[in-house]
Amino acid sequence: MRRYREMLLVGGITGITLLSYFGYAASIKGSDYKVATIQGENTKELQKMSVEIENGDIKPTQYNIKLDGTVDNQAQNYLTGLFNSYAADFPADFYRFISNEDVYTSEIGVRTYGIQIEDSKLLYHSYDKSTRKQFEKKFFHNFTVPDRETSDVQVFNQDAMNVYVQRSDHGTKETSSVIKLNLANGEIKTLKSEEIRKNHERHYIAVNEYGLVYREVTYDSEGVEKDSGYYLDSGNKTKRLKALDPYAMEGIFTASYDNRTLVAYGYSSEDSKVIEWKTYDFKTDKVKNHGVEGQFKYQFNGSYTMNVQDKLYHVAKTNDSDFQVTVVDTKNETITYQGIIKDNNAQKNRLIQDVTITE
Repeated sequence: MRRYREMLLVGGITGITLLSYFGYAASIKGSDYKVATIQGENTKELQKMSVEIENGDIKPTQYNIKLDGTVDNQAQNYLTGLFNSYAADFPADFYRFISNEDVYTSEIGVRTYGIQIEDSKLLYHSYDKSTRKQFEKKFFHNFTVPDRETSDVQVFNQDAMNVYVQRSDHGTKETSSVIKLNLANGEIKTLKSEEIRKNHERHYIAVNEYGLVYREVTYDSEGVEKDSGYYLDSGNKTKRLKALDPYAMEGIFTASYDNRTLVAYGYSSEDSKVIEWKTYDFKTDKVKNHGVEGQFKYQFNGSYTMNVQDKLYHVAKTNDSDFQVTVVDTKNETITYQGIIKDNNAQKNRLIQDVTITE
């Protein structure tokens, strides 16, 4: 009888706690977002852009905002939000695949990749959030199955129907190789690259007409980073890209949209109106600085940048509640559009979750 009373007491306390939680969560005021154009025209092309913002409240809510002013929001309680937010981003079958323990996942822009390596085959699965299309392919090849605890497998570059995968094994000897997957004909090929020396770690960045581009980090005997550099392996020889030495420690340069240059994004100060980027040109072996000035100061620690077909899409906080959207023509270095996503309720703790350009 005593145990029964204790169970009733615990159940009553739990019930009161849950009712209090849901009651408090329901009382929280959400955001009321409006979009205002500051500069340029809000064209139909721009309206394919959507910005996903989420809050850090006890009642998680995701806001999907288009530049035409359309706002969709999805509220969840904290418990279901923990388990459903990531799964909701993908089709069910794709999510089931990437959830397998032996599947390695990676992301490039709007694409998410899943790679599973078995003895005699490689299973490839990708999902494009902008087109909402999946792609699956099975490649037959003799592989050693990677050890999940000591290996990394990730897609680092895609050029049309060619996908480049880096496989790194951090066992007794550090090894790294590049696997080229031709999605059109199902051909698989391992590309040759210079062997990694002891106490070195390699991160491949791009594959283009000049060769394989990677950043290599050197550690001392105690595992402390002592050198870092960008390299170009043409297949015949490997050279260090010395023009990138001032930026090598941070590792900020990545492949541009067309893979013909390397690009890095930054800012002139923590509170600046200027969006800056740098490009490295393989032909001239030089780094060039670029920049455009917007209307408002940015909080760059809450920003999101993506480059699609020579246009730079930049979304950044201007204060605790509002966000500025800037579209830059990188060829002409001009701002083609700038707008403000303003929260009329001025709620705080808002974060950029994702930016998508749909077809």
